[in-house]
Amino acid sequence: MRKLDRRGKAVLSAAAAAAVIANAGAAWAYWSLNGSGTGVAIAGSAVELKLQAHSDDSAPLYPGGTSSLNVTVTNQNDFPITITSLSLGGTVLADEDHRAAGCRITGVSISRETLTVNWQVPKNTVGAFKLANGLRMTNDSDSACQGATFIIPVRANGQSSAS
Repeated sequence: MRKLDRRGKAVLSAAAAAAVIANAGAAWAYWSLNGSGTGVAIAGSAVELKLQAHSDDSAPLYPGGTSSLNVTVTNQNDFPITITSLSLGGTVLADEDHRAAGCRITGVSISRETLTVNWQVPKNTVGAFKLANGLRMTNDSDSACQGATFIIPVRANGQSSAS
C-alpha cells in the first residue's frame, strides 16, 4: 500500500471536510422547511517555490567586476506564477573547493538591493533565468575566491498568474 505524502494528506483531509460539511448541509436542508441553505468553498494551499541561484561559470567574477546571475525556479503549484523581484536572502558562499582554499569573504552580492524582474513560471515546471550584470564583486574579497562559482541565496516576490 502506498503512503500519502504531506500534500496528499492535506488534499484528502480537505476533501473529507468538504464531504462532511456537504452532507450535514444536505441533511439540514432536507429537514428545513424555509428553504434556505449555505455554500462552502475551500481554498487550496500554495507550495513554496524552490529557488537556486549561482554566478555565471562562463563569466567568472573578479574584484570590481560584474557577472550574470543564473536563477532556477521550481514551481510545484497547480497554477502559474509571475516573479516580480529578487533580493539577497543570506550569505553568499563560494563553491566547496574555493571555501577549502580559504575563500571566506567573497565580496559578492546582487547588483542592487532589489532586482526587478518579470519572470513567468508555468504550473508544475522549472524555469531557468539569467539576469545580466545581476552580481558584483567588491575589492574586499579574499584572493582565494578567484575563479569560484558562487551560491547566491535569493528571495523572490511574486504572485499567481492564474486568471
